[in-house]
Amino acid sequence: MYNPYANSQDLPKQNPYGAATTSQQFQSQPYLNANHHSARPQNTANINSFFQDPAAQMGLQFSQSAFNASHQYMQENFGQLVSNQDVKYYFKVSNSYVLQKLLLILFPYRNKTWTRQTRSSDVSQNVELYATPIEDVNAPDLYIPLMSFVSYVLLWAVFSGLNGTFHPQLLGYATTRTLAFYVVDIALIKISFYVLGVNQKNRKLWDLVSYSGYKFISILCLMMIKNFFSSSFAIYTGFLATICSLGFFLMRSLRYVVLPSGLEANNLSSGAKRIRTQFLFVYSFLVQAVMVWIMA
Repeated sequence: MYNPYANSQDLPKQNPYGAATTSQQFQSQPYLNANHHSARPQNTANINSFFQDPAAQMGLQFSQSAFNASHQYMQENFGQLVSNQDVKYYFKVSNSYVLQKLLLILFPYRNKTWTRQTRSSDVSQNVELYATPIEDVNAPDLYIPLMSFVSYVLLWAVFSGLNGTFHPQLLGYATTRTLAFYVVDIALIKISFYVLGVNQKNRKLWDLVSYSGYKFISILCLMMIKNFFSSSFAIYTGFLATICSLGFFLMRSLRYVVLPSGLEANNLSSGAKRIRTQFLFVYSFLVQAVMVWIMA
């Protein structure tokens, strides 16, 4: 029965949401804390037993040795790409060098000397280095491959616009496609040099990137011939002319890499020289012909 004169303190405290009161929570908390602290020594014991396990120690040692081996491999094979401070060497060009180099790629038959010039960097150490592109027209550079790469993508977009098929996504597609061909070409020649046993000193990565990029000059010429001339005779004639020039240029330029002179040449057998010469011909003419025709 309801008593209006009853004191509010005499009434029992109830939680409207049916939850446990604060006093009940504090009463159960010590048991939870006890269980929590009792689990910590067990977890610590499990961790210590894991590190004391001989199988676990063997696995950790194997992982560490594998990591050290992979780190050493990366330093030996990709260290020159990441930490090479001589990349500026390939951009030491001038206007006269660029003009002479373009003429050498398109008309290589009149060139008499293909040997790269050397310069002494330190007389006391008797260390010889190759001359820079601005000093030697036979030296590889990265300026012409880079500019021709960009020009190829832009010219592709221009001709697509003239034909009414241009789309903004075409620039990204053209760049990705061209870069993929570029990487495949460099990987092909890099793997071939490794199989043939070409000296690591002669197969520098930036040199291969440079020589592989010179094909864009021939591709640009063939693209303009295809878009300005509708005659099949003119297209095939221009294709043969550019491929012959590019193949001859690459054969003579890569000769010092594939077929070195001096003591290293004496160590090569006649069969090894023949195989390297055949590879040089196949790569310079056949492989480049396929890539130029597809990309143009």
